[in-house]
Amino acid sequence: MNRFIFKNPRVLAILLLCVLAAGAGIVFFIPAMMNAPQSVTNFHIDSEAALKLGAMKQISKKNGITEWELEAATATLAKERNQAILTRVHVVFHTRHEDTVVLTSDQGILDTETHDMDFTGNVVVQHQTYTLKTDKLHYKKKPHIIHADTKVWLETADAAMEADTMEFSINDNQIILQGQVKGTFSENFKLP
Repeated sequence: MNRFIFKNPRVLAILLLCVLAAGAGIVFFIPAMMNAPQSVTNFHIDSEAALKLGAMKQISKKNGITEWELEAATATLAKERNQAILTRVHVVFHTRHEDTVVLTSDQGILDTETHDMDFTGNVVVQHQTYTLKTDKLHYKKKPHIIHADTKVWLETADAAMEADTMEFSINDNQIILQGQVKGTFSENFKLP
């Protein structure tokens, strides 16, 4: 029977035409079906948001020098509040000594006019010599400082400290711990 199909030219021609017709149908009709208008249901318009972004990257410069580079997984630009509400935030702050300080947090708010920022949720600040952790942190662009009004934990290779509040001058790489300050220091710890 198989020999009959391949030996009979009419059956072979009909079979070939069927395959070509099926191929043409796939080539022409499937893309047309995919490009057909789709109806969207359960579409919610946020009246507070002017724009929602799937990802955001912004660089802030002062006198041509990069002060910080911000990346966020999502950003919602809020109308009338001049704010960008951010998730999964990653900021690299640059010092005037060409050093970097990296900050990560779960959420953040960027003031789109002043470029001041607030960070909340698992806030971690890392530098070559220390790691700082807190629940909430603020950045002020004009003086280029980070400060926390909540408890902070600071760890270095030779010390671990806890304080009620903290201020960090990024350009000077100077941290001031305030309030009730407690610490554990190794014998290798040296004050500058």
